[in-house]
Amino acid sequence: MIIGEINSTYTTQQRDMFESGLLAEIGANAFTAWSIIKYHADYKTGEAYPGLRSIAGKMNISKQTAMRALETLENAHLLRVVAPDVFKKKGKTYIARERLTVKLGKHVLCTIVVDYVPLKLKAQIKKINTALQTGEHDPDAWAQVEIIPGDGFIWDEKSKTLKASIRALDFPVPEQEASTETQDLLRKIAPNMSQKFMRKN
Repeated sequence: MIIGEINSTYTTQQRDMFESGLLAEIGANAFTAWSIIKYHADYKTGEAYPGLRSIAGKMNISKQTAMRALETLENAHLLRVVAPDVFKKKGKTYIARERLTVKLGKHVLCTIVVDYVPLKLKAQIKKINTALQTGEHDPDAWAQVEIIPGDGFIWDEKSKTLKASIRALDFPVPEQEASTETQDLLRKIAPNMSQKFMRKN
Protein backbone atom coordinates (compact mmCIF):
# COMPACT_ATOMS: atom_id res chain seq x y z
CA MET A 1 0.00 0.00 0.00
CA ILE A 2 1.29 3.45 -0.94
CA ILE A 3 0.37 6.25 1.44
CA GLY A 4 0.86 9.75 0.10
CA GLU A 5 -0.26 13.28 0.71
CA ILE A 6 -1.18 16.17 -1.55
CA ASN A 7 -0.86 19.71 -0.24
CA SER A 8 -3.72 21.53 -1.92
CA THR A 9 -3.20 24.89 -0.24
CA TYR A 10 -2.36 27.88 -2.43
CA THR A 11 -1.49 31.54 -2.30
CA THR A 12 -2.86 34.35 -4.43
CA GLN A 13 -0.78 35.94 -7.16
CA GLN A 14 -1.40 39.52 -8.21
CA ARG A 15 -1.56 39.91 -11.99
CA ASP A 16 -0.24 43.42 -11.63
CA MET A 17 3.12 41.91 -10.63
CA PHE A 18 3.55 40.84 -14.26
CA GLU A 19 1.61 43.56 -16.08
CA SER A 20 3.35 46.48 -14.37
CA GLY A 21 6.86 45.22 -15.10
CA LEU A 22 7.54 44.84 -11.38
CA LEU A 23 8.74 41.26 -11.79
CA ALA A 24 11.41 42.37 -14.26
CA GLU A 25 12.38 45.18 -11.89
CA ILE A 26 12.96 42.97 -8.83
CA GLY A 27 14.28 39.87 -10.57
CA ALA A 28 13.73 36.14 -10.16
CA ASN A 29 15.47 35.71 -6.79
CA ALA A 30 13.41 38.41 -5.09
CA PHE A 31 10.21 37.08 -6.64
CA THR A 32 10.95 33.56 -5.39
CA ALA A 33 11.82 34.80 -1.89
CA TRP A 34 8.55 36.81 -1.87
CA SER A 35 6.61 33.68 -2.86
CA ILE A 36 8.28 31.65 -0.09
CA ILE A 37 7.37 34.27 2.51
CA LYS A 38 3.77 34.31 1.26
CA TYR A 39 3.70 30.53 1.55
CA HIS A 40 4.71 30.80 5.21
CA ALA A 41 2.26 33.63 5.98
CA ASP A 42 -0.08 33.13 8.92
CA TYR A 43 -3.66 33.12 7.62
CA LYS A 44 -4.94 35.61 10.19
CA THR A 45 -1.96 37.94 10.67
CA GLY A 46 0.13 37.59 7.52
CA GLU A 47 3.22 37.15 9.67
CA ALA A 48 5.86 34.74 8.40
CA TYR A 49 9.15 33.82 9.96
CA PRO A 50 11.13 31.46 7.79
CA GLY A 51 14.80 31.86 8.67
CA LEU A 52 17.32 33.17 6.19
CA ARG A 53 18.89 29.71 5.99
CA SER A 54 15.49 28.19 5.19
CA ILE A 55 14.77 30.74 2.44
CA ALA A 56 18.22 30.25 0.92
CA GLY A 57 17.88 26.46 1.12
CA LYS A 58 14.50 26.42 -0.62
CA MET A 59 15.97 28.57 -3.40
CA ASN A 60 19.29 26.68 -3.53
CA ILE A 61 21.25 29.93 -3.21
CA SER A 62 23.68 31.36 -0.67
CA LYS A 63 22.48 33.18 2.44
CA GLN A 64 24.13 36.35 1.12
CA THR A 65 22.17 36.12 -2.15
CA ALA A 66 18.96 35.46 -0.20
CA MET A 67 19.67 38.52 1.97
CA ARG A 68 20.06 40.67 -1.17
CA ALA A 69 16.74 39.33 -2.46
CA LEU A 70 15.02 40.33 0.80
CA GLU A 71 16.59 43.80 0.64
CA THR A 72 15.29 44.15 -2.92
CA LEU A 73 11.79 43.26 -1.72
CA GLU A 74 11.94 45.83 1.09
CA ASN A 75 13.13 48.56 -1.28
CA ALA A 76 10.32 47.67 -3.70
CA HIS A 77 7.71 47.91 -0.90
CA LEU A 78 6.92 44.21 -1.28
CA LEU A 79 8.12 43.18 2.17
CA ARG A 80 7.73 44.59 5.63
CA VAL A 81 9.95 43.49 8.49
CA VAL A 82 8.15 43.43 11.81
CA ALA A 83 10.19 44.40 14.86
CA PRO A 84 11.26 41.20 16.60
CA ASP A 85 9.69 40.31 19.93
CA VAL A 86 12.49 40.47 22.50
CA PHE A 87 10.78 37.74 24.52
CA LYS A 88 10.66 35.26 21.65
CA LYS A 89 13.75 33.44 20.48
CA LYS A 90 13.18 33.61 16.75
CA GLY A 91 14.54 35.52 13.81
CA LYS A 92 12.90 38.28 11.85
CA THR A 93 9.18 38.28 11.22
CA TYR A 94 8.16 39.22 7.68
CA ILE A 95 4.91 40.36 6.12
CA ALA A 96 4.73 40.08 2.35
CA ARG A 97 3.01 42.97 0.60
CA GLU A 98 1.02 43.42 -2.60
CA ARG A 99 1.50 46.39 -4.91
CA LEU A 100 -1.46 47.58 -6.99
CA THR A 101 -0.57 50.12 -9.66
CA VAL A 102 -3.20 52.73 -10.61
CA LYS A 103 -2.57 53.98 -14.14
CA LEU A 104 -4.04 56.50 -16.52
CA GLY A 105 -3.00 55.18 -19.90
CA LYS A 106 0.69 54.45 -19.43
CA HIS A 107 1.14 57.08 -16.73
CA VAL A 108 1.32 55.82 -13.14
CA LEU A 109 -0.89 57.90 -10.86
CA CYS A 110 0.06 56.00 -7.73
CA THR A 111 0.81 52.60 -6.29
CA ILE A 112 -1.29 51.17 -3.48
CA VAL A 113 0.60 48.86 -1.13
CA VAL A 114 -1.27 46.47 1.18
CA ASP A 115 -0.05 43.79 3.55
CA TYR A 116 -0.60 40.21 2.45
CA VAL A 117 -2.96 38.94 5.16
CA PRO A 118 -4.84 36.03 3.55
CA LEU A 119 -7.90 36.33 5.81
CA LYS A 120 -8.39 40.05 5.08
CA LEU A 121 -6.80 40.66 1.66
CA LYS A 122 -9.82 40.01 -0.59
CA ALA A 123 -12.16 42.15 1.52
CA GLN A 124 -9.60 44.94 1.82
CA ILE A 125 -8.96 45.14 -1.91
CA LYS A 126 -12.74 45.14 -2.50
CA LYS A 127 -13.08 48.10 -0.10
CA ILE A 128 -10.28 49.97 -1.90
CA ASN A 129 -11.92 49.37 -5.29
CA THR A 130 -15.29 50.52 -3.96
CA ALA A 131 -13.74 53.66 -2.46
CA LEU A 132 -12.06 54.46 -5.78
CA GLN A 133 -15.25 53.84 -7.74
CA THR A 134 -17.61 55.76 -5.49
CA GLY A 135 -15.26 58.46 -4.22
CA GLU A 136 -16.61 57.92 -0.70
CA HIS A 137 -14.20 58.23 2.20
CA ASP A 138 -13.98 54.85 3.89
CA PRO A 139 -11.40 54.85 6.70
CA ASP A 140 -11.36 51.04 6.74
CA ALA A 141 -10.37 50.92 3.07
CA TRP A 142 -7.23 52.94 3.69
CA ALA A 143 -6.27 51.41 7.05
CA GLN A 144 -2.83 49.76 6.88
CA VAL A 145 -2.43 50.96 3.27
CA GLU A 146 0.57 52.81 1.91
CA ILE A 147 0.17 55.13 -1.07
CA ILE A 148 3.21 55.75 -3.26
CA PRO A 149 2.50 58.69 -5.59
CA GLY A 150 3.60 58.49 -9.20
CA ASP A 151 5.94 61.10 -10.71
CA GLY A 152 4.36 64.54 -10.51
CA PHE A 153 1.86 63.60 -7.78
CA ILE A 154 1.65 63.87 -4.02
CA TRP A 155 -0.59 61.96 -1.62
CA ASP A 156 -2.46 64.15 0.86
CA GLU A 157 -2.77 61.95 3.95
CA LYS A 158 -5.28 64.29 5.60
CA SER A 159 -7.83 64.37 2.77
CA LYS A 160 -6.87 60.92 1.43
CA THR A 161 -6.63 62.27 -2.10
CA LEU A 162 -3.98 62.25 -4.80
CA LYS A 163 -2.91 65.73 -5.85
CA ALA A 164 -0.92 66.77 -8.87
CA SER A 165 2.22 68.82 -8.54
CA ILE A 166 2.35 69.16 -12.33
CA ARG A 167 0.10 71.25 -14.52
CA ALA A 168 -2.89 69.35 -15.89
CA LEU A 169 -2.06 70.73 -19.36
CA ASP A 170 1.31 68.97 -19.14
CA PHE A 171 -0.25 65.65 -18.13
CA PRO A 172 1.04 63.15 -20.70
CA VAL A 173 -2.18 61.36 -21.69
CA PRO A 174 -3.31 61.11 -25.33
CA GLU A 175 -6.90 62.25 -25.94
CA GLN A 176 -8.07 58.82 -27.05
CA GLU A 177 -7.23 57.49 -23.57
CA ALA A 178 -9.37 60.09 -21.79
CA SER A 179 -12.44 57.88 -21.61
CA THR A 180 -15.44 58.40 -19.35
CA GLU A 181 -13.98 55.77 -16.99
CA THR A 182 -10.70 57.69 -16.88
CA GLN A 183 -12.45 60.95 -16.08
CA ASP A 184 -14.48 59.22 -13.35
CA LEU A 185 -11.30 57.82 -11.82
CA LEU A 186 -9.67 61.25 -11.86
CA ARG A 187 -12.71 62.79 -10.12
CA LYS A 188 -12.38 60.26 -7.32
CA ILE A 189 -8.68 60.10 -6.55
CA ALA A 190 -7.48 63.43 -7.93
CA PRO A 191 -10.43 65.86 -7.75
CA ASN A 192 -8.22 68.95 -7.84
CA MET A 193 -6.82 68.11 -11.28
CA SER A 194 -9.79 66.39 -12.91
CA GLN A 195 -11.59 69.62 -13.85
CA LYS A 196 -8.50 71.06 -15.54
CA PHE A 197 -7.89 67.80 -17.35
CA MET A 198 -11.47 67.56 -18.60
CA ARG A 199 -11.38 71.19 -19.78
CA LYS A 200 -8.27 70.32 -21.76
CA ASN A 201 -10.21 67.58 -23.58
